[in-house]
Amino acid sequence: MAEIDKATAAERLVVSAIIMAERGEDPLAIHVVAASALNVLRDLIKKAGDEYVEQVLKIGAFTIASARVKGEPVNLPTNAEMDAVIEKVIGGIAAGEVTQAADLIINLDAASRRALLDCIVKPYNFLKHADNDPLATMDDSDIDPDHVIGHALSALTMVSPGKSLPDTIKPYLERRDLMASEQSS
Repeated sequence: MAEIDKATAAERLVVSAIIMAERGEDPLAIHVVAASALNVLRDLIKKAGDEYVEQVLKIGAFTIASARVKGEPVNLPTNAEMDAVIEKVIGGIAAGEVTQAADLIINLDAASRRALLDCIVKPYNFLKHADNDPLATMDDSDIDPDHVIGHALSALTMVSPGKSLPDTIKPYLERRDLMASEQSS
């Protein structure tokens, strides 16, 4: 039998979550499988010296700002705080100070990182920590498998830059209009 490294194991979990989603399987199961992959990938990113949340924010802010500078449509969600960051990045691009996502500096404390990941890890931790609070409940609206799959795919491209994603997931990406993001990574 062949050995499986952690990045490969995480990729297999992401692919499995996508296959489950394509089959219309239980959203909670899909969410947890994708979150499990994301947790492995976040650990690998951290071991390499980066923080996943900061990297995602840098890439997202730079991508949105670059698109706005070019007058291209942007299909990524933002909020007022992120819009303020994007405006600063646009200014940095215009001044020639920002040419890539790595030029950005984003420092978040542990609580802020946790808050940004809560929507992803909440269902995963709900199950993982059943022994701490066996009577706890979770709201069905906390389950968002497509959101977690998107994050897991982003993390996968960070861990394995330049590596193509498996062909088996391309239909999923195409149906969700994510192929342009996947191809540019």
